[in-house]
Amino acid sequence: MSNFIFYDTETSGVKELDFIQVIQFAAIQANDNFENINSFNELCSPLPWTLVSPKALLVNKKSEIFQTDKTHYELIKAIHNIWTQWTEHNPAIFVTYNGMRFDEEVMRRQFYWNLFDPYFTNTNGNTRLDLYLKMQVIAHFYYQSFAIPQVNNQISLKLEHIVSNFSIDTENAHDALADCEFLIHLIKLIANKLPNFYKEILDTTSKDGYLKNLQLNPVHFNCYFIPRTKATRAYPFTPLIAQHGLNKYIPIFDLTNDPEDYFDLSYTELEQLINKKTNSPFKKLATNKTQPTVCLSTLLQDDIYVEDQDLLIEKANKIKANENFCEKVIEIYNNFEFQNAQKLNIEEQIYSEGFPSSIEKDRYTQFHKAQTYEEKINIINSFEDIRHREFALRICAQQHSEEVDKNILLSLKELTRARFNDEGPWPNSLQNLEEGKTLLLETNNNDDKELINLAINSIKNSL
Repeated sequence: MSNFIFYDTETSGVKELDFIQVIQFAAIQANDNFENINSFNELCSPLPWTLVSPKALLVNKKSEIFQTDKTHYELIKAIHNIWTQWTEHNPAIFVTYNGMRFDEEVMRRQFYWNLFDPYFTNTNGNTRLDLYLKMQVIAHFYYQSFAIPQVNNQISLKLEHIVSNFSIDTENAHDALADCEFLIHLIKLIANKLPNFYKEILDTTSKDGYLKNLQLNPVHFNCYFIPRTKATRAYPFTPLIAQHGLNKYIPIFDLTNDPEDYFDLSYTELEQLINKKTNSPFKKLATNKTQPTVCLSTLLQDDIYVEDQDLLIEKANKIKANENFCEKVIEIYNNFEFQNAQKLNIEEQIYSEGFPSSIEKDRYTQFHKAQTYEEKINIINSFEDIRHREFALRICAQQHSEEVDKNILLSLKELTRARFNDEGPWPNSLQNLEEGKTLLLETNNNDDKELINLAINSIKNSL
């Protein structure tokens, strides 16, 4: 039996992922029939060193964040506890909309800052599903049986437009809980209207499931939506898989090309071609996250016309039969080093400094259980990772502001000053103030003006 967790975030901004925070979080747990079992909906105050952008506040309208006493740490701890309870006996499929690019990455960082496992949603049997990526497939191949909304005579894949296209009230769009409910409506529509594609979606939420699907089906299509032109595109591909294949990425071959043109290339020639930024028949596919793909067999089951399908299968089979070619390509990809650039700020180092040991994880758990400031400090002093030591001190400043060491408060005061006055990879306060002034000129709505002014004043007060 499937265990679904639909979730959505409202945040202090939409750019600078390493420096924005969740201000509202909502989640709904649902069963196979998409019936609501449990729900969660909370917001928190901004961290002193977090800039709340006028544009973000105008969209999400969460003015209450400036009045609530709930700290960021308390919210993230509550989310972790809820998710732990909801997945204790049955791992979940975590469903988002545009989550691979945004919500998932945001939540990983919120957990990282607060000494929780950033990879909660894709470990211990949990898997991830980004319906936005699957909607790109639907918009390209299934538009005749699944109505795609038009806005200004161009297709739109915004969640509120899709569900409103099916006569669902979207008045509360950009509220986290409402967006969770929209997600449930959307997945119901997909399950009812496109059962074969829905089955493929469920079968491929895990890395193992996706790899199995790639291995069993020689031809797949990768679909993508171009926001600038509001158009969808797709290209056929076949995966190049060997027993000692890549851990995270799978090389694929674009079947709009003739593979026989590349079979006799030398190792060096293949390497140069694979390294090309554009116009290469070789691409790589991440297997640990939702991809906007569909296999040919599913399309055929749904009576979707696919041009030159026999030729595509023939090309894929030629590649599969040429083991030497596949081995060479895989070896080249295996030799690539996918390294992250060195980051100076600890918020940016989520992917660059490795994983904590089991002993270190136990210390973080002890920290969360500790009730007093003194207990917390004693545990912090045992931390091996200086990043988590700094994050823990920031938490102490939130939770024990009257007891915390003056030097810690001075350090965080300097952090706040720097984040609002110095240039860096974080949101720029002057740019956001100018953006706020522009927004004030563009609106005649008094409620909107009040929201914009709230954000502007919060920035000015931190300068």
